[in-house]
Amino acid sequence: MRKRSLALIFLCVQLGALLTGCAWRDAVDAAAPLTRTVFAMDTVMNLTVYGENGEAALAAAEEELYRLDAHLARGTEGSAVYALNRDGTVIDAEAADLLRVSGTIAEAAGGAFDPTVAPLLELWGFGSGAGEHRVPTPEELSAALAHVGAKQVHIDGEQVFLDLPAQLDLGGVAKGYAGTRVGQILRGSGAASAVIDLGGDVALLGGKPAGGAWRVAVKDPADEGAFLGVLETTGDVFVMTSGVYERYFEENGVRYHHILDPKTGYPADSGLVSATVICADGVWADALATACCVLGADDALAMRERLAAEGMPFDVILVTEDGRVLYTCDGFAPQAEGGYAFERVG
Repeated sequence: MRKRSLALIFLCVQLGALLTGCAWRDAVDAAAPLTRTVFAMDTVMNLTVYGENGEAALAAAEEELYRLDAHLARGTEGSAVYALNRDGTVIDAEAADLLRVSGTIAEAAGGAFDPTVAPLLELWGFGSGAGEHRVPTPEELSAALAHVGAKQVHIDGEQVFLDLPAQLDLGGVAKGYAGTRVGQILRGSGAASAVIDLGGDVALLGGKPAGGAWRVAVKDPADEGAFLGVLETTGDVFVMTSGVYERYFEENGVRYHHILDPKTGYPADSGLVSATVICADGVWADALATACCVLGADDALAMRERLAAEGMPFDVILVTEDGRVLYTCDGFAPQAEGGYAFERVG
């Protein structure tokens, strides 16, 4: 279910300076964290928890990740998405709720995010199968686009209907939803704070045990060994990134990446290399990161302003093809005020 390679290079808990690698330094006035590594959704995830009942909480979180991996993967026989893509209908409260939110996001993003892009992904060889990468013909894309669009999905209570031959792929929201569910489980088990590393995407639960701000280093997409700067946040937030720079192929000297524009069927040509979204809602953060890459800087910033006015605030860090870094998280404030700060490096 891996949607993309992500642009967060590492997350650190520390008293002073930012640490390199995946190094952690325990706060002297906080209990040592418990950690667990899980392979799910085709990536390595690292869970770190502070507080009571840590082992039990981590065990429950691990099981939930495995469950969601099996339940939401369209290529796994027996999953809700597999059944829906095969039969055109499924009764599943969880899938219905997630698709309901996905449809709302698709509308809010003007179609720049869409859960029905599976046929396009398969044509380009970026799907869940082992298809070979290739450039589809205009005729193939036109035929597939006729069945792409969130309006192909209909929900009635716990029952979902899909206008076949449309096909769903929930990779654009799966990690955000997984982070949300894991956070709920950890919190319910008594965790005071947690770091949920979803293979690069990060959810921060609660405040940093030693006080102060969490610090997240954001990778420079132009240099695998460097980072753009450091994001500071007081927690209870998701930091999700989409980028065009790692999943791609080349044909006849042209590079084609995996973030497809649902309106054209082609890889998005928006002028953005990566988009990081900082948001209190994991599903929205996950989907909006993709939408920003499709929209481009100007339209992404306009969408941010519009959604903030409608009650869904989020911040962005955008990297353009010509090397500019645009960000809205420029004023740190207490958690209750929803503030973040991003400090450029270099």
